[in-house]
Amino acid sequence: MAKNRQDPRVQRTRKLLQDALISAVTEKGYEATTVQDILDRAKVGRATFYAHFADKETLFHSRLEDLRIFIGEQQRHAPTRLGFSLVMLEHARENLRLWDAIAGRQSGSFALQRIQQMIADLAALDLKAHPFPGTREQREQAARFVAGAFMAVFQWWLDRGAKPAATEVDALFRRLVLRGLEAS
Repeated sequence: MAKNRQDPRVQRTRKLLQDALISAVTEKGYEATTVQDILDRAKVGRATFYAHFADKETLFHSRLEDLRIFIGEQQRHAPTRLGFSLVMLEHARENLRLWDAIAGRQSGSFALQRIQQMIADLAALDLKAHPFPGTREQREQAARFVAGAFMAVFQWWLDRGAKPAATEVDALFRRLVLRGLEAS
């Protein structure tokens, strides 16, 4: 069923659980957050949680999917290549405590892998919109290259308290990555 056509009660419950996850992760970190923490914050029962999500990872993925859709929409209207990067940096700046908990030094590998895959998907959209020569495998490698480079810069930036400005980090990231893509 399409998200827009879901029962409003289902949408409300899913958002309540997603918000509880974000609250718990911001406070405790992703790895330390349990399903019970989420239930306590959302004030719902275990059966309700499992009626909507298989586990904490599925809930986290649903929130990342919402973010991917938002960034993808912004990316389509970006005047430059790799338009996802500035949107992602600005989102992190606005939610610094959350992103520090998710992608900072104390995060779990699951969270980082999901975020990097989301970035690779966004990079692949960019490479598709701006023709990248080569085989399908080469385009996939290029998307993973972009995602890996972004994650390295992103974590470096978060470790420094989201300084310098997002626009400055974005400009350097895009300049370095676009040179690499053009050279290939």
